[in-house]
Amino acid sequence: MARAILTGILLFAATVMSVSAQQADQSAVQRWLHIRVVESGPEGESVRVNLPLELVASMMPLIESEGFDHGRIHAHMDEMHDVDLPKLIAALRKAQDGEYITVDGPREKVRVSKKNDIMFIHVVGDSEKVDVQIRFDVVDALFSNTENGEMNLLAAVEALERTGNTEIVRVDGDDETVRIWIDAENGESSSESEGESD
Repeated sequence: MARAILTGILLFAATVMSVSAQQADQSAVQRWLHIRVVESGPEGESVRVNLPLELVASMMPLIESEGFDHGRIHAHMDEMHDVDLPKLIAALRKAQDGEYITVDGPREKVRVSKKNDIMFIHVVGDSEKVDVQIRFDVVDALFSNTENGEMNLLAAVEALERTGNTEIVRVDGDDETVRIWIDAENGESSSESEGESD
């Protein structure tokens, strides 16, 4: 009798967990990687790439080429003997929000700041403006295997899948504009948004 009751409870628990997992899968937001490059001028070309991050992650282990092996980049990180990169990243992550670096030059202005677990790099030059946002959880994943001198690009992409909408790179230049961002749209309906993290 007790065994029958225990079996019934286990079956009920398994059913509940299965339903919960299916609901979680259905409610999960699919993140997309968008890359847009637009050249200026009458002969300028436009390139638009829209890929689900899940597809990008599943394709990476299938690619093997010089310097890139199944989602890992051989970047010779092991040659940085005097720098403990994971500890450096951890220290930056724990540091207070604020503006860390300011460069005001006659031809270029640079700002490096941190806010809400994101590092911002802002560069204004003569012919272009560059904005980069780096999330620390993505950086942690990227450099999660430095003992082998590698950068784990696959882990970084998987970390991006767990983030909200975010703009990664934006370049506004005289010759072209470049934008790379992540959101839940399967096209470019949000391409004119500012790409703020949610």
